[in-house]
Amino acid sequence: MNLIELNRALRLLRLGGIAAVLEMRLHQAQAEAMAPIDLISCLVADELTRRSDRLLERRRKQARFRDPQKTLDNFDFTFNPKMNRSLVFLAIALLSFNTMLLYA
Repeated sequence: MNLIELNRALRLLRLGGIAAVLEMRLHQAQAEAMAPIDLISCLVADELTRRSDRLLERRRKQARFRDPQKTLDNFDFTFNPKMNRSLVFLAIALLSFNTMLLYA
């Protein structure tokens, strides 16, 4: 199986993340004399990262935020001195933990 056929097969298997970086990772594996398991690990990690990024982007679009680029990191907590920043982050952390338990 050549590289073109392998890319086609990966896309049919819905492994587009691996297909997108396969050639680059093969060159890296040759240059660094990677073990086969290390190459596969890198490819799987790339696929997982791509899927995670796409899921996050899809959820941002579905949420229809007014300004999707705003995050809590650049939120201005000084406009309301009564708001406790650490409590806001704790509430979000607990919510995500409860969500993880709910879908586990």
